[in-house]
Amino acid sequence: MVDRLFLSKDCPDCAIVRAELNMSAVMDDDFRGTDGQELMVFSALSNAATRELLNTFGLRDEVTPFLKTHDGHGLQKAKNIVRYLRESGMSV
Repeated sequence: MVDRLFLSKDCPDCAIVRAELNMSAVMDDDFRGTDGQELMVFSALSNAATRELLNTFGLRDEVTPFLKTHDGHGLQKAKNIVRYLRESGMSV
């Protein structure tokens, strides 16, 4: 079970999500959320790399920030992603 969070450079909404992230959770491969899910964060430094990352995961029509949850839901707005991170114990 893996939650995948996609962020990109120079994205104001991505900055809001980054500020909320528990960095220990992001860097700890053994960290688990409240449902036992892992958190993987993908961050790109260019628009082309962002598009490539999203395309690789079959998210061709999505933009960052985007969170694909372990149960298949997609969250796009920063406020929704932050709320999910808080409820999952993945925020500061």
